[in-house]
Amino acid sequence: MMQAGLRNLLACLFAVLLLAACGPSEPDQRKAFIGFLQTDILARPGVRLPRPDAEKQKSFGDYAGHYAVILRFHERMNTTVGKPMQEATAKAAPRSIEDVVARKTEIAAVRAGFTQMRQALDAALAAAESERAALKQPEDLAKVYASAYQKLVTEPAATVREVFPVTDETFAAILALAELIEANKAAIRVSGSQVDVRNTALRNRVQAAITAMNTKQSAMTAAQQKLRQMVYGN
Repeated sequence: MMQAGLRNLLACLFAVLLLAACGPSEPDQRKAFIGFLQTDILARPGVRLPRPDAEKQKSFGDYAGHYAVILRFHERMNTTVGKPMQEATAKAAPRSIEDVVARKTEIAAVRAGFTQMRQALDAALAAAESERAALKQPEDLAKVYASAYQKLVTEPAATVREVFPVTDETFAAILALAELIEANKAAIRVSGSQVDVRNTALRNRVQAAITAMNTKQSAMTAAQQKLRQMVYGN
């Protein structure tokens, strides 16, 4: 019976060794993952997040989890920043000066929402940085991964951050115009985008407020265009 037990134990050990031999070694896994980062991410324009199939992920071994750090960052950012920002911008964009006055409360609420988005972005980036710090990477992989992380995490976060101040300034200018008109509604007639002000001094103030709003809106559009260029690589 002891001999039979020994034979069974040796058979199990042999099976385990055979299975281990069939899987890719750590150097092969690292080579596959480095090749993926270089070919599918760094060599392509814009911020692209390819989704390796199960077979390809298997070839990465534990390094598949390193790419998951980047994917999780984008999932968090898209959910808490990207989609809310698109919806808020479309919702708050005034179609006329009359619209500015009529929707002042709504625009103020959207402006406040951007503060929450900025905090959400900071939280998403902090989570990614913490997860990255825990990764163990050989030097050759660390260099390539750092470039991929810079392209897919660091740069997108920095570019999105640039949108927040100019967006806040734009909303501030819009609300300043609305408040000026409301405070002097007896002397100002608004119809669509036409503003009729008889008093010269007040007309100058209104025109200055409109000019400031238009300038800030142009700056916000430029920041959004920069973000699109980074994402699509144009």
